[in-house]
Amino acid sequence: MNIGYQSNIMRIISQEGVEPAYRRDRFAAGIARLAAVIFGFTSFIFLLTSFNQPYWELFALTFFSAVGFLASLFAATFPERNVAEKRTFLLAPTISIVAIAFSALVINVALPLAIILFLVLTLLVTGALEGQRRDTGITLAFFSALLVVVAGNFLPLQQVRLPQIELYMPVLLGILLMIYIILLMLEVLSATLRIKLLTISLAIAIVPLLVISIINSRFFQDALRNQTNQVLLLAAQQTASKVDSFFEENKQSISSEASLSVFSNYLSLSPVYRANSTQEVAASLTLRSLSSRQQRYLRSYGLLDAEGKSVLDINPLQIGQDESQNEYFILPSTTGQVYASPVIFDPKYRNGFIYFSSPIRNQRQQVIGVLRAKFDAQILQELLQQEVNLVGIRSYPILLDENYLRLADTLILNNIYKLVMPLPSDVIGKLIQSNRVPNLPLYEMSTNDVALSAGLENYLNSPFFTAEFHIEDPNHPEIGAITRLKTKPWYLVFVREQTTFAGLIARQGRLSILISTLIAGLVGVIASVVSGSFSRPIIRLQQTAEQISSGDLEARAQVETGDEIGKLAQAFNFMTNQLKTLINTLEDRVRERTRELAQQNEALLYRTRQLQTVSDVARGIVSTQKLESLLNQLTILISERFGFYHVGVFLLDEQKEYAVLRAANSEGGKRMLARQHRLKVGQVGIVGYVTGSGEARIATDVGKDAVFFNNPDLPHTRSEMALPLKANNEVIGALDVQSTIPNAFTQEDIELFSILADQIAIAILNNRLYTETLQALEEAQRVHRLYLRQEWLKEASERPILGFRATPHGLMALEEIREQEVSNVLLSGNTFIRPASENQPAALSVPVRLRGETVGVIYIEDDQIADRVWNDEEIRSIQAVADQVGLALENARLLEKTIRRAERERRVLEITSKIRSTNDPNTMIEIAVEELKRTLNASHAQVIWKENTETISPPPSGEVSQTPKKGNNGSNGSSRKGQS
Repeated sequence: MNIGYQSNIMRIISQEGVEPAYRRDRFAAGIARLAAVIFGFTSFIFLLTSFNQPYWELFALTFFSAVGFLASLFAATFPERNVAEKRTFLLAPTISIVAIAFSALVINVALPLAIILFLVLTLLVTGALEGQRRDTGITLAFFSALLVVVAGNFLPLQQVRLPQIELYMPVLLGILLMIYIILLMLEVLSATLRIKLLTISLAIAIVPLLVISIINSRFFQDALRNQTNQVLLLAAQQTASKVDSFFEENKQSISSEASLSVFSNYLSLSPVYRANSTQEVAASLTLRSLSSRQQRYLRSYGLLDAEGKSVLDINPLQIGQDESQNEYFILPSTTGQVYASPVIFDPKYRNGFIYFSSPIRNQRQQVIGVLRAKFDAQILQELLQQEVNLVGIRSYPILLDENYLRLADTLILNNIYKLVMPLPSDVIGKLIQSNRVPNLPLYEMSTNDVALSAGLENYLNSPFFTAEFHIEDPNHPEIGAITRLKTKPWYLVFVREQTTFAGLIARQGRLSILISTLIAGLVGVIASVVSGSFSRPIIRLQQTAEQISSGDLEARAQVETGDEIGKLAQAFNFMTNQLKTLINTLEDRVRERTRELAQQNEALLYRTRQLQTVSDVARGIVSTQKLESLLNQLTILISERFGFYHVGVFLLDEQKEYAVLRAANSEGGKRMLARQHRLKVGQVGIVGYVTGSGEARIATDVGKDAVFFNNPDLPHTRSEMALPLKANNEVIGALDVQSTIPNAFTQEDIELFSILADQIAIAILNNRLYTETLQALEEAQRVHRLYLRQEWLKEASERPILGFRATPHGLMALEEIREQEVSNVLLSGNTFIRPASENQPAALSVPVRLRGETVGVIYIEDDQIADRVWNDEEIRSIQAVADQVGLALENARLLEKTIRRAERERRVLEITSKIRSTNDPNTMIEIAVEELKRTLNASHAQVIWKENTETISPPPSGEVSQTPKKGNNGSNGSSRKGQS
């Protein structure tokens, strides 16, 4: 975009030339209409939302939006004109009140809404007010924005969360910032010095304050999050230690209890003597006494003999059961170690159990049985339930096994015994078969907690994660810490809702906002006072300048200080004195300069007319393609436009010895053309000089010029100018101009006509190139037509069928041409129309042309209509079809020729491949003879190979033979003949 175009746009946008008061009024009315649209739209949206969510906050927002809509509409439709101040005084408080209400009732919109309010009010007062009122309006806009921040963070009102508002608020802020910057760049809005100082001061003070506040808030959040993570990790480790203690204590207890002699004595008895024996009574009483410590979750506590059969148990249903296939029997029996099982699920009742077992030894330390304890896995839930709220309210532990199966979940009780993420079907099958997961439908076996699964997978890199466990209420995200148990490959996860510490962050944020608001207000007051002290002297200096611009040259600026502003006032007064002196002498200078400008303008107008004439002549030159017509038109145009007596164009001959006159406009010039007038290059006349030296020449007095050739055909010539015609730095001729006025040509004319001479030379060169191109094109077309005629004559001679006739029974081949019209069309290449007669129906013969050569004829008869007349549209349609047929036939011919050539190449390749398949020369010759006979369908073929060159006369019957001759290598020469 060029500067002029950009300035036009700026002038249109800024409404340059429009009365300032009217421009300010239209600007305020535009802001009012925009505010009415926004308030009307938001009131409608809030009204619809309040039907689904009947909160009093939404009704209040609807009310304030409606009030803003009515006030803005009223401000936009004032019946009076030029009332920008009234519109502003009504619109600015309305927008401020609505913004304060929005900030007080909606969460997380205070800060962006304050910036939006400041921008909107700044736009309004800058474009609609002026002077002191504009500065006051900017100050009030700033403090209104501060009130929005205070209302959004410190008013004790219930606030509602509107995600749509939170989403679109930054977008609206960005749009307003862009509009504000564009208007400032286009100078539609003009900011005063006080506004600029106030804005810069606020930016210098508030921006670092906001940055520090954001950094402090982020540091506080990070510190609080790190502290919470560490507390959660400690809680997870403590809870994991408690679960580990449960396993360790039970393993130690069952190991010590298995070493009691009462059990070994009982199992040492023969099964025949155990029933009702004192050892059985003692063992039974001991089992019941030991089981009383875990009576709530202990489902079975008994003795297994050496065969794995339950012989004694506190649960009578377990007595007699064969448990020899279970790991809690096999491992203690074979290894002699205490065993603690993972959670094993009952396939019938889907309950989980934990088994502890220890070997029972006799006096010889032989394993004679196993003491086994069976706990309900709900004891794990009980252990974790005791740790709920360990690190504050809404903190919960979760226990998972190595397959990410929830063994205990204090956060969501319904998730117990469910997988975190779905597992592959084959893995699920193996786990069900080994009773490691409950036998549930697949859709009930997992909760699909992606975040928790990712945290478990990333446990080694970071034990902390964030997840959302409450799908139905996504406003309560949790943070968690993960640790591993020592006794089992299980995970202990401790989670806590973020809302528990979000309040601390909110209080810290409100404190930072309060401090920032107070500092911003204080800085605003100080900046307003300081900017006023800076701007007042400059404003008075501006007023003095306006007085001087209105014609009061006696006005002087007041010098109150000795600083830069005072020095500026002194310099301004000095400038005023100089201006007064300058004006007194300016009129004489203006008159003198005006006269000089008039003379220059007249010369420029004369030169402009000459350039316009040269341009018109140049357009006339390029409009003609024939060289003779071009040169004749050129001489006539130059003579008519410039009023010259004679104009001639000379071109060098092929030997470049003579300059030959090729065109002239005068009567004498035409006589010279008739006798083929020419001048010796470099010797005769001005033209000879110019064509020899390549330099322009002027003869101001032709009777006395030494190089002038006195021509009787042009007796009235008094001035002559010749200019060389150059193309590619080579002289090809000369432009000769003669006038009846003495001294008619100057050096400026040479410069002017040199441009025209260069264009003439280029036009001549282009004309020659164009002619040569046309000749080459015609020759190429003639050769191509000759080639097509030969090819199609050859094609026709090779085919017995001359054409095809379409009949009701199909196509019929033609071996001869009966219609004389067809032969005529083939010879002439023109369309022939035969009208209907009594003996013959109407017929139409259309040539099938191929690049200008007739290669066929489409012959059409119509015997259905007696008075058939072929119209132009039908003829054009058939001709178009004939053209396409010609292209299709040529493509088919070329394709067939290509196929024949490809077949020939294929056969040659096959013969060559077969010949190369052997290294024996005799075999090669035999293969060549046989393949040639087969390929050419010949009855006789012969191949002769000679090792040395010798002239031999051919034998009779067309065979070729060779007399043996000794070779160069000393061996006998040979002649091998392959014949078939």
